[in-house]
Amino acid sequence: MSKPNFAAMSKTELKRYLLEHRNDTEAFHALMDKIDAEPNPKFYTIDEVGELQKLIEEKRAKENPYQ
Repeated sequence: MSKPNFAAMSKTELKRYLLEHRNDTEAFHALMDKIDAEPNPKFYTIDEVGELQKLIEEKRAKENPYQ
């Protein structure tokens, strides 16, 4: 059986393939190469992280008012 063309697969397709072929290191490396090729994610300041934490806590309090 021949290997799929990992370079032609999307990240989603590679992830799906890896769920079924967990020991395929070639597919894993192909996925990591695709992830590394993406632009860096946005970085957040300490203040922004604190504000996000506050919003999460407020949402949880509204969802579970008796805790």
